[in-house]
Amino acid sequence: MKKQVSVLALAAAMACGAQAQQSGSSVNVFGVVDVGVTVLDGVSGTSKVRMVSSGQQLGSRLGLRGTEDLGSGYKAMFTIEHQFYADTGSQNQAAPLSGFAIPTRALVGIPNTIRSQLEPQLGQSLAASLNNAFWHRQAWAGLVTPVGAVLAGRQYSPVFQLFGRFDPHQAGNVGNAFATLTVPTGLEVRINNSVQYVAEKDGWRLNGMVGAGEGEIGNGRFWGVSAGYATGGLDVGIGYQNRKTSEGLQSLENTVVGASYTTGPWKVTGMWLRAKDKHPILGAQLRASLNASTAIPAALKPAFLAYGSQIANNLGFDGNLSYAGIHYMINERNKLVASYGVYNDKVAEREAAIAGLALEHIVSKRTSIWLSGGYVDNKTGQQILPYSQGHLYGFTDKPGRDSSAYSMNLVHRF
Repeated sequence: MKKQVSVLALAAAMACGAQAQQSGSSVNVFGVVDVGVTVLDGVSGTSKVRMVSSGQQLGSRLGLRGTEDLGSGYKAMFTIEHQFYADTGSQNQAAPLSGFAIPTRALVGIPNTIRSQLEPQLGQSLAASLNNAFWHRQAWAGLVTPVGAVLAGRQYSPVFQLFGRFDPHQAGNVGNAFATLTVPTGLEVRINNSVQYVAEKDGWRLNGMVGAGEGEIGNGRFWGVSAGYATGGLDVGIGYQNRKTSEGLQSLENTVVGASYTTGPWKVTGMWLRAKDKHPILGAQLRASLNASTAIPAALKPAFLAYGSQIANNLGFDGNLSYAGIHYMINERNKLVASYGVYNDKVAEREAAIAGLALEHIVSKRTSIWLSGGYVDNKTGQQILPYSQGHLYGFTDKPGRDSSAYSMNLVHRF
């Protein structure tokens, strides 16, 4: 039934598009098909070879965007964007390659007597955090005015927009340092129920966003701001965002400062990002799951809830990511990307470093072939696997084990 409704909605949107074009407005279908093969090491004793679920560089997607000129400098616009998996045709977020295994650091200080009962609950909470909405990537409408635009819906967060702007890999490829900020996320990518203001003039840009939890378990109020300036080959930006849990606790805070400089065939880019989260939204989700469980005796629930909160806090962030890289246009059809990122946590054994290398061969204005690789140096307590665009690989099978990934993929834009 859900698939039928989604197809009808898509058909209705396209019908509206045809009508809009007759009246002088425009609605365009766009998308990406990104497919490839990845070799991953670090999950078990042998390397794993797999088809890439949603691509490596951009992630497969299908969308509609439209604008209508209202006159006098005003425009109405919208974007809706569906994420799909080109290897199976599914819309569902796939489970991590390592499954819903819990990293060892989550269980520090948890008595052995209740671990066996808490672990399944946490796995269920992790599974619940995978969003399988049809318009998963974006879904918003807005009004452009002479003094800026106001957009409302599901949108990219201000700090993530800057991350993508100054990320050497543009939030793609297996060498991306975003791998150090996953499960639970150390940087929110998209914000539901959000309203955003965007303004750009004479090289300056500014945006601000607020988001409401609207009763969702885990997510509470959100707000964020960013600003930047670009002139010649120089581009700089700064941003901050703040989330509370649905229980009113201070959750994820992010600060980012980034810059890039382009000259001739070279582009140098880098950023510093702060992630602090002492009360992850996973904690509220886990507590709700434990409260609803009938398998836990009422007398033991307070202890389980306390240890559940401790597990969530063990998975939190309190560190900095320093991340830099270069682009080099070898010629008009070939681009080289190299990067290096270091995540430093207040807990020393949670530190990690990741190096990435990628080569893009531009076949045409719509099609590219990418070769990419990433290597993660996990310190004593870390279990980071490289990150894939649109899909999380999960954790290494033991703390301190280094990991790597190598990928070849075809990207076609339409």
